[in-house]
Amino acid sequence: MLGISGVLEYMTDNLRSLLEKIDFEVANKICEIRIRRNQPLILVIRNTSYFLDVSGDVYDCPAHNIVYVDSDEFDKLFLRLCDYSLYSNSENLKNGFITLSNGARVGVSASAVYDNGKMISVKDITSLNIRIPRESVNCSSGVLNFLYTNAFPSIIVAGRANSGKTTLLRDISRGLSSGFNNRYVKVAIIDERNEFAAKHGTENNMNVGINTDVLTSFSKSTGIDIATRVLSPELIVCDEISTDAEVESIIQSFSSGIKFALSVHCADYNDLINKSIIKKLLFTKEFSYIILLDNYTYKPEIIDATEVYGEIFGTYGNCFVNNRFGHLNF
Repeated sequence: MLGISGVLEYMTDNLRSLLEKIDFEVANKICEIRIRRNQPLILVIRNTSYFLDVSGDVYDCPAHNIVYVDSDEFDKLFLRLCDYSLYSNSENLKNGFITLSNGARVGVSASAVYDNGKMISVKDITSLNIRIPRESVNCSSGVLNFLYTNAFPSIIVAGRANSGKTTLLRDISRGLSSGFNNRYVKVAIIDERNEFAAKHGTENNMNVGINTDVLTSFSKSTGIDIATRVLSPELIVCDEISTDAEVESIIQSFSSGIKFALSVHCADYNDLINKSIIKKLLFTKEFSYIILLDNYTYKPEIIDATEVYGEIFGTYGNCFVNNRFGHLNF
């Protein structure tokens, strides 16, 4: 299930009945449901927060009869989201999230519990951020036609949270591995948080393509290494690259001739130039294009990576190119 209908089954009966009152056109635009203990329920539509009243109407400021979530309702909801098993979700909770079986990710705010300096669990859950998963088949058709008809580049998809990075990458994977341009590319997805394929048991709930292998819940660096060694992919897809270990794994895979389609968090073009992780990725000289997603129009801007590379590294002069990161002031 997709959109807000895909999370209603996880809600308590009371919250579900309230959310079902929202006008269909409005409900279809919701990208987050933010629930805090003993606070108003908040809906996020295109990065703007709105309040819900008991009649299903939506307001941009607190109004009379807005929906509050009391502590008992909050605890019932949290248990439902965990499928009544805190133990099976313990590792994800330590990392601040739960992933539902349909690919929806729930951010969890809590207090960390430590033992001998090691974090062992969380307690005192205070807020939940339910992100609404969407599958938009063929949303990547313009990107595929422009970039992949006569070439097979590595790309970076950049944008803010909720700008559609995962949705675009999923559809790129689906298209390339399902016969775009009469090719069935071997794709491996590193699905660390189960947001690409929404795997439930042995079934993928979202269409990632017929020639795609999915490594679920592996760390990105480990998953990239495994895919490179044993799956012989032509393309590796992964989300939210952010660490040196991940970049190093990507570099090793490039040496095996594998291409990448990955995403990074980025606010705008200036952020592209200044963000450390993007500098490290571009310094590999393996990426051909950056697809910058506008958070408000949801339209991709395709940028030649050499343009950004030139703006970043043109001021550095002679670099210690044999040391990938150590001598560059990233």
